[in-house]
Amino acid sequence: MLRSMITASNTMNELQKQMNNISHNLANLDTTGYKAVNTSFSELVRQQIEQVDEKNNEVAQSRKTPPGLRLGVGALAVDKLTNSQGSLKETGRNLDFALTSPYQYFQVDVDGEVQYTRDGAFTLSTVAGNANQVQLMTADGHSVLDENGNAIRFDRRYQNVQVDKNGTITVSSGNEGEAPLRFNLGIVRAVKPQALAAEGGNLFSVDDNLRATALINLTGAGRQEISIKQGSLEASNVDVSKEMTDLIASQRSYEMNSRAVTMGDQMMGLINSVR
Repeated sequence: MLRSMITASNTMNELQKQMNNISHNLANLDTTGYKAVNTSFSELVRQQIEQVDEKNNEVAQSRKTPPGLRLGVGALAVDKLTNSQGSLKETGRNLDFALTSPYQYFQVDVDGEVQYTRDGAFTLSTVAGNANQVQLMTADGHSVLDENGNAIRFDRRYQNVQVDKNGTITVSSGNEGEAPLRFNLGIVRAVKPQALAAEGGNLFSVDDNLRATALINLTGAGRQEISIKQGSLEASNVDVSKEMTDLIASQRSYEMNSRAVTMGDQMMGLINSVR
């Protein structure tokens, strides 16, 4: 009974993680550029209990299964980031940039650390200490970086912002004879997307030891891989029907395992009541 209760309780803990992920996905259904987290399960290592000792060699040789019992100890939940492309929503706003290729991310500065996002709803904000300059920012106030890791800043008279499909921003003042400025958006491609760690606020980070192998900075000829559409935003890739189906299945599995714990408790109660 104790083994059945331990196995069931281990599985219940992992099922709770799946339900937490489903709740998080549904809560971010309308979050720009959000990537759903799906849960899969694998079986924990089984334990072999040798409780059968065959005395008859003929019987032992005729067995189709190994002697004893192989008891599982529950399931293990594995989280996986889903990088499928979300649908595009037209906004008509010049500072809305939608990445139209999966596995690509904007680079942003978060308190001195480079992090990554698919949310391209940008704004122009005055540079602290210099009222004559503006910089490209995320909706949460993080600086958007160029391909060299520098904040994108320019004189505030340059208000006309255009971006091509390869991520080159052109800003112009509209004054005749004044040359426009150009910046290359910092875009990376995740070749090992599971190295991305969610930081909240629709941001991801990568461990410094994994950064060189998990990400490719799309510069030079690599910028031809970039695909951006201006005046649009990428919607969440959460599939509501799948999430609801998984939620029902996980709740029923949780209920089944909780009943296994209850049955184990009842059986132990019967044993304890024997006089």
